[in-house]
Amino acid sequence: MFKPSFCICSIPCLTILSEISSPTTLCTYLANAAANRPGPHPISTTSSSAGTTHTWTFTLTFVNLGTDQSDNENASMNVDIYLQKEEYKLPLNEYVISQYTGTQGENSLYYHNSSLTNGAGDNSYRYAGASNSVNNYICLGSDEATCPDANLFRIIGVFGDKTKVIRAKSVGNQKWHTSESNTWSSSSLNTYLNGEYLTSLGTIAEKIATTTWKVGGCSWSNIETSVPKIVYKNEVGSSASTTTVDKKIGLMYVSDYYYSASPSAWTLVGYNESDATKDYRAAKTINWLYLGSNEWTISRDSGNTAYAFYVNSTGSVGRNYVTDSFAVRPSFNLLSAVTYASGSGTSSDPIRINL
Repeated sequence: MFKPSFCICSIPCLTILSEISSPTTLCTYLANAAANRPGPHPISTTSSSAGTTHTWTFTLTFVNLGTDQSDNENASMNVDIYLQKEEYKLPLNEYVISQYTGTQGENSLYYHNSSLTNGAGDNSYRYAGASNSVNNYICLGSDEATCPDANLFRIIGVFGDKTKVIRAKSVGNQKWHTSESNTWSSSSLNTYLNGEYLTSLGTIAEKIATTTWKVGGCSWSNIETSVPKIVYKNEVGSSASTTTVDKKIGLMYVSDYYYSASPSAWTLVGYNESDATKDYRAAKTINWLYLGSNEWTISRDSGNTAYAFYVNSTGSVGRNYVTDSFAVRPSFNLLSAVTYASGSGTSSDPIRINL
């Protein structure tokens, strides 16, 4: 692959010497800065088996918005040109990241770098906000016009090069474990998710990454009565337990739930016994991960072997006996090789991937 980088100024030209054995689409123009969306934008040509010179002209046009744009004269931009025989397919993780404009919260995306106030600080890109305003729906394993419930998921965010998703609706109420033991690796829920449920996904299972899940859990004070930044640190961050399990399917972390609310909630705790306005009950209308029913998370109470943490139907976070039955929404990371095909991310036009 030949990947020259150049700068467009007014109407420049790029001349490339290439040897292509058959007619093909040679170039995909990936820059589309005006719409802030990645390509592809194919530029087709033909070639003989002998080396030939192809010249393309790229024109940068400023849209007339009824304002004086004279300052744009002689402006420039940097783009990459890819030469390849196959059509370029944009990785899903790159598509999601491309929706982040550089302004925190636009397109409901937040970049959790060290500068984001009260953020996780893990360089993840996470969706946050009210459910009806967050366009993060993705349809996996179905090409039906209306995505079936079994195939409809939502994107939690991009972590490293993996895209983490969660089922949009519960698969039903289940026990975290059938006995009073909160060891995730031997739990009945882990067995179901990575057995019967994983098998039900069919070929989609091949696109799911094996993930090292942090399953050591936390004390109740580090989950229920702490703000999201502290919860993240102790649940999956630098102070997390070293107990892990390598599996494809898991559940959301408590910190996933906390950081799916708008940033105004990131100073709240999971549960405040004396004041509901100071915990996540006050944030349920601005948290797209709030389901409206009791729902299990993957995290256990490290101080009591009979408890695991769950999201309460009120929006708060608490702990409960693992033998109780709550809603279950499988969560997993898609492989970095999974590519974006179409879709805007709304529930009626979910993102589709190339199968």
